[in-house]
Amino acid sequence: MIIASLMVLTTTIGFGLCGPRLTRSLPPATAVRLLVPTSLAMSVALWFVLAVAAFTWIGQDAEIAALGPWSAQILRTLSPIPPAAAMAALVVLVSVAVHASVVVTRRTRALVDVHRLCGRLGTPGALVVLDTDTPDAFTTPEATGRIIITRGMLHALPAEEQAALLAHERSHLLHRHAWWTLAADLAAAANPPLTATSRAIRQAAERWADEDAADVLADRPLVARAVARAALVGHAHRAAPSSVTAGTGGDVPARVRALLTPPTTHHRRALTVLAVLLTALTVATAVVEHQGERLFERAQTAAAAHR
Repeated sequence: MIIASLMVLTTTIGFGLCGPRLTRSLPPATAVRLLVPTSLAMSVALWFVLAVAAFTWIGQDAEIAALGPWSAQILRTLSPIPPAAAMAALVVLVSVAVHASVVVTRRTRALVDVHRLCGRLGTPGALVVLDTDTPDAFTTPEATGRIIITRGMLHALPAEEQAALLAHERSHLLHRHAWWTLAADLAAAANPPLTATSRAIRQAAERWADEDAADVLADRPLVARAVARAALVGHAHRAAPSSVTAGTGGDVPARVRALLTPPTTHHRRALTVLAVLLTALTVATAVVEHQGERLFERAQTAAAAHR
């Protein structure tokens, strides 16, 4: 069980380290669609392994064992997890749970605020122009989301760049990028080693919208100019809330470079690495589940034999 638990931890950390590179090696849409579920799987597996490790220590309490029922003494004898490691797993699990709860609360409040401010503007899926000089453009994350753009942003962009920015925002709305990035952020909140991967996924979502806009307009330099100009004019103003997807988000210089000189991708290598990580995670988690179940079964059998 110890080896399998360490394999889950190592796999999670490995994915956290190579996740940003994987997002750059895969097409943006593919990267988001593959790495978000993988991030969630990594977080769930890590929580499960930590919970199993912690419960091998918690289950040694006589009152807890009586509820099983299993033999606390036999469990203490058979458990392969040292008490210190089990207690550390419990501390980490509780700490991460508290952190994740804080993040979920903040994001929920942000979603409520966005709905309160923008949920009744126009019709679902509509383009809403706000009469303000502050240059901004973003898409709300609701199921009936809207594209919000300000008069200040429209005045700052030539007509053809306005079309590029709107095509970018339509992609965000069509593919619900806000929900993809929210899922990645929550996975990182539950599994801190995935923080850099979560940021890379957010960047990939912006790149996905850039590529969709370039396909619609068949003009990559035009989209690059629109992205750069929108970021420049919006730089001096407050950014859009983290719960919305904005055309000025992410690493704008990298987005512009990708549009002007599309990077060489290594799809097969990235997919192979991802497959290896997922296979290792699945096997190790299954081993922890099986051995943990066997451990408590043996302790329960011993308890029944002494009755």
